Amino acid sequence: MLEENLNSKYWNKYYKEKNLIAKPSKFAIFVKKKLKNYNGMLYDIGCGNGRDVIFFNNKKISCRGIDISKRAILNNKKKFPFYLNSFINSDLCNFFSNKLTCKNFSIYSRFSLHAINYKKENKLFGNLTKHKNLEYLFIESRTLEDDLYGVGKKIGKHEFISSHYRRFIDTKVLKKKLIKNFKIMYFKKSKGFAKFKKEDPCVLRIVGKKKKI
Repeated sequence: MLEENLNSKYWNKYYKEKNLIAKPSKFAIFVKKKLKNYNGMLYDIGCGNGRDVIFFNNKKISCRGIDISKRAILNNKKKFPFYLNSFINSDLCNFFSNKLTCKNFSIYSRFSLHAINYKKENKLFGNLTKHKNLEYLFIESRTLEDDLYGVGKKIGKHEFISSHYRRFIDTKVLKKKLIKNFKIMYFKKSKGFAKFKKEDPCVLRIVGKKKKI
């Protein structure tokens, strides 16, 4: 698929060339407060340079990072040799189509949902909701109100390709999709959540608790 191949090439090059921020994201700090005394496994999907994975593990929350970029995973394993088993190179949908060995787990998705198309999103949520031991879903993602909306070539509904693929999230549509299987505990769209240098995108934060099957 065009956007998947483009994203894979882009992020492999990005993580090969960039010296990235080591401190945890504001979203990771926000989620940590929601996971007091958590004893399950947290999966960071689209973990990038692994900074949030290391943050959670250092805070006594078992966390594994998954990323489609082989370069990102290779970098993380070299940089964090004590956490070799915490980093996995995989397509998100395929990983969660398999049965997980951990008893309880939760999903942490920061800036990864808008990097996959509608079909992949539906497949991801479909695979996740089949797991009886899924507990919480934490999402932070770009929205239709983002300043980058419309930048690049439009290839579909709210989908654009510039240096790489982005799909901007319609918050109402996503909420309607999630409430079928999750109790929404926190749902807020705002600037200030993911401010970086001169950038201050309008992003959505969600905390959802899986409904019992």
